[in-house]
Amino acid sequence: MGKNKHPRFERGSGILLHIASLPGKFGIGNLGEAAFKFVDYLTDGGQKYWQILPLGPVSSGYSYSPYSSYSAFAGNHLFIDPVSLQSEPWMRSDILTDLKVKNNDEYINFDIIEAESSSFLGIAYNNFLHNSSVSDNERFLQFCQNNKYWLDDYALFNALSIRFTSFNWRSWEESIQKRDPEAMAKYTSEMKEEIGFTKFVQYTFEHQWNKLKDYCKKKKILLIGDIPIYAGMDSVDVWANTKIFQFSEDLSPLAVSGVPPDYFSESGQKWGTPLYKWFSDGVANEETNDWWSDRIKRVMDLVDIVRIDHFRGFESYWSIDPDSADGKSGKWEKGPGIGFFDFLNKETGSVRIIAEDLGIITEKVEELRRETGFPGMKILQFAFDQQPDNPYIPENISDPNCVIYTGTHDNNTSEGWFSSEISGKGMKDYIKSYLNIEKEEDFLWKFIETSISSIADISIIPLQDLLGLSGNARLNTPGTTGGSNWKWKATSTSLNRERMKKLRSLCSRFKR
Repeated sequence: MGKNKHPRFERGSGILLHIASLPGKFGIGNLGEAAFKFVDYLTDGGQKYWQILPLGPVSSGYSYSPYSSYSAFAGNHLFIDPVSLQSEPWMRSDILTDLKVKNNDEYINFDIIEAESSSFLGIAYNNFLHNSSVSDNERFLQFCQNNKYWLDDYALFNALSIRFTSFNWRSWEESIQKRDPEAMAKYTSEMKEEIGFTKFVQYTFEHQWNKLKDYCKKKKILLIGDIPIYAGMDSVDVWANTKIFQFSEDLSPLAVSGVPPDYFSESGQKWGTPLYKWFSDGVANEETNDWWSDRIKRVMDLVDIVRIDHFRGFESYWSIDPDSADGKSGKWEKGPGIGFFDFLNKETGSVRIIAEDLGIITEKVEELRRETGFPGMKILQFAFDQQPDNPYIPENISDPNCVIYTGTHDNNTSEGWFSSEISGKGMKDYIKSYLNIEKEEDFLWKFIETSISSIADISIIPLQDLLGLSGNARLNTPGTTGGSNWKWKATSTSLNRERMKKLRSLCSRFKR
């Protein structure tokens, strides 16, 4: 592939905000009016990028984490906007009046949202079946044909999860666990209606998503998507592709994913997802590579740039025994390396990728990133350990081919970090001295300015940081489940125009 084969990103800045965290009067952010207003908000603030989190469907079994989706290809049905759906020409029923969640709360109640979504989408599907035009049906059938390579399996998997009341496909009847052709044909025939409904939901998601993407393009906002490196154990991806994962003959995982102890967790993290079978008889496993090629093509249909989470796993990955309690005990195994990215480049073209190169990064990992030419990530919250060679200190960033963040979805808000995680007057004084401020209340904007003024090609600010929010607005705490993780969302009154105006001024000053 060669160093810097991919063109550098345009110098600019953007905002990090999960779709679910958009303001939403129906209890969750969606692809409706608030999303379009947020694009206008970015444009008014002189921003060039909107970074989002993974778009896949989520479940209560994984605390609705976007990084634990049960499909790497499907869209999250909870993001479908009921107002836009109500305006479709084939809609005859009123799906809005009976929606119970009509609030502007700061936290999402996923259980209620899930029930509400299933209800109005079911009504919409019935309307589509009875009232859609010939051209509507043609567009739907074309969508199904274009996406057949993932949609058929996903629709059947979703229907089976309802039939067996679980996404855990290993608990299903053995014949369908192992995708026996007769069992596949039997359930496909028996559950035509459920399968058709799931395909309609994905068609609706894509229809609404494409409208938003087109609006972003019109406003010259580039969408940065995100994909986790691993697929969830209880996902259609694993059920339909067991040959590309490290399983025994009885479909039990031989090893699972995670990371050793690091900044985020003293005991490491056991993610529990199956590991890929990167090699077969010492050579690259073609089936694994082909699945990844399809995955990258799919996400690039939806966004302009993609951040790959846990990039270091392509150089070497942490392999944990399935029976281990945490991530402490494990071993590094060889990843697919540059050959994998050469293959992707050949199959998918020059995909614009950001490498999430955080965690335990060795020289070999850094060498792989340089060889691909992908920009890495710099986290400003990690810069202040009083070590002069800290790679996250802006003056130590020698290569502008990177993306700098004040913090990510896995960090505390910067205000929360400074006020509650920085212990000891000495450390706070060190940070204040570095930022050249005297008062603690001046910390946040100077922190943001430090990111904006850096040489990094892209600066990304989480919306919570722009709004100056406390740790109560933290989106996720790694190594924990439940609680307030993934539940924070902005309110309609929180998108402060003055703060965005101030950010625009900073971006102008530092030529972003």
